[in-house]
Amino acid sequence: MMKKLAVVLIGLLAAHPSFAQILNPVHFSYRAVKKSPTTFEVHVKALVDPTWHIYSIFNPDGGAVPTSLTFTNARTVGKARETGSLKTVYEDAFKLHQKYFENTVDFIQVIRVQPGTRQITGKVEYMVCNDRQCLPPKTVPFDIAL
Repeated sequence: MMKKLAVVLIGLLAAHPSFAQILNPVHFSYRAVKKSPTTFEVHVKALVDPTWHIYSIFNPDGGAVPTSLTFTNARTVGKARETGSLKTVYEDAFKLHQKYFENTVDFIQVIRVQPGTRQITGKVEYMVCNDRQCLPPKTVPFDIAL
């Protein structure tokens, strides 16, 4: 309940006319590393503009929306990993310690696909903030050639 309220409030603030400029402070790149004929390690790398941060997959409940990876034609194997400089900071807006990355982070998930699959499709959902504002959660679809 608290998480939904926070997201709604952030969305209302972001919709305010003073935010007329469309902000896109995160830029993604994607790659798949073959581990076996049907197993791949998917890398979703986020480059984050200066002053902004993107939340960890493991950000606690009740805080900002954690980053998530969803695959439409693959099955995940194990938990996702993150490589980057993780920061844990108390944020008054959420009244808890948040986990996030600045500058860059590589979200990594091992997946299995059906034999003959030529591309992986899915989406990344994420939320970004800086010291003045948070943007509403955003979902970006992706296709990764195998």
